[in-house]
Amino acid sequence: MSQDFHGGVGQVAEGDINNYGISINLTDKTEVRGLVSAQRKELHELRAKCEELGDDPRDVWRTVHAQLAVTSISEITAEQFIDARNVMQTRLERLQEEADKRRLVGKVLRAVAEKDAKTEMNTFCELNFGRTQLNNLQKPQLQKTLEFVLGFKPDIQTAPLAPEISSLTFKEFLMLNRQNAAGLFCLGLLIGGILF
Repeated sequence: MSQDFHGGVGQVAEGDINNYGISINLTDKTEVRGLVSAQRKELHELRAKCEELGDDPRDVWRTVHAQLAVTSISEITAEQFIDARNVMQTRLERLQEEADKRRLVGKVLRAVAEKDAKTEMNTFCELNFGRTQLNNLQKPQLQKTLEFVLGFKPDIQTAPLAPEISSLTFKEFLMLNRQNAAGLFCLGLLIGGILF
């Protein structure tokens, strides 16, 4: 039986077809390996650390799934593990940075309240960083602000009249306080008249 084909045939041959000298190489198709248990455990530990810092665990997984174009952790391959870990590590570092900033803001506010230095802190922040809202400052800026507030020493102001009184003569003092001096003089006459 002989078959002659002219042009595109597709799959129309019938019977046994033997192709000699043709080798089919399937090395391009690599077997897809899923995550091993140690890799899954590491990803779950990173997710737990994010959760400890107040992050929603579902949001952590959604971010990983979006970055890797998968719909569940079971679809993540061993080759994608490093990318998944990097996504989670970056998220964890951002959460730690935010937690550090909140802690620093709290310390700054406590120190400002203790030293009654809100005006001075606002002036320092405005001059150095161009803003006074502590929540808008970066971590190094908050550290500098805390250092400033902790090093701030309020001026102990004496009464404004104290230097003037010491430099006044007795006559000038009596002229400034005429009514008080007259009242004391009259009180002295009255007590002196009763006693003597």
